[in-house]
Amino acid sequence: MSEFFTLKLCSDKTAFEAKAKMPVALDLEALADEASEKTGLRVRVSLPALLLLEGDDGRRINIFPSGRMLLRRFPSREEAESAVGVLAPLLYQAGQEGDTKR
Repeated sequence: MSEFFTLKLCSDKTAFEAKAKMPVALDLEALADEASEKTGLRVRVSLPALLLLEGDDGRRINIFPSGRMLLRRFPSREEAESAVGVLAPLLYQAGQEGDTKR
């Protein structure tokens, strides 16, 4: 799917799960605004342990410090892949470099 992340349908089939292929450690609060800008989703929650992005159409992306993402209410795998493709370089580079204030 991506050189940085793998994507699969969650076991309960209500969300897609993206996981980083290599270990990352993210400062989610520092990434919140840029992640929101890149996805077009607004920041609903920004905490050290969780970044929640949400769209007016109900789409949600939960991002965790490990780089794991849960994508809910995305109508298709292709749309979920597109969102991960937009976020992956930002998250992976920030997590690898420890530089989240690009």
